[in-house]
Amino acid sequence: MSLKVLAILLAIVLSSAAVHGFLMFRGSRCLCRSSRVESVNPENIKKVSIIFPSGSCDKKEIIVTLKRGMAQMCLNPESKQGKLILKRIIKKNS
Repeated sequence: MSLKVLAILLAIVLSSAAVHGFLMFRGSRCLCRSSRVESVNPENIKKVSIIFPSGSCDKKEIIVTLKRGMAQMCLNPESKQGKLILKRIIKKNS
């Protein structure tokens, strides 16, 4: 085996090891992109899902499923209603 072939094989192995360590997805994979509502009429809420920060998304998310049409909305966790929902669910699960 010539020195050139050996050098090329070594370069390929080292570059593949470096590429393997890169992140596949640079952006976060959050369910709530940008638009979040401040409040929702409590009578229209069917289900509330809370997603805490994780490796794929570094934000706390509150997803509200509405009774009519099964529409889903993202509720701002920093809003008054969002904080109240978080407090009640954490208290209920404790």
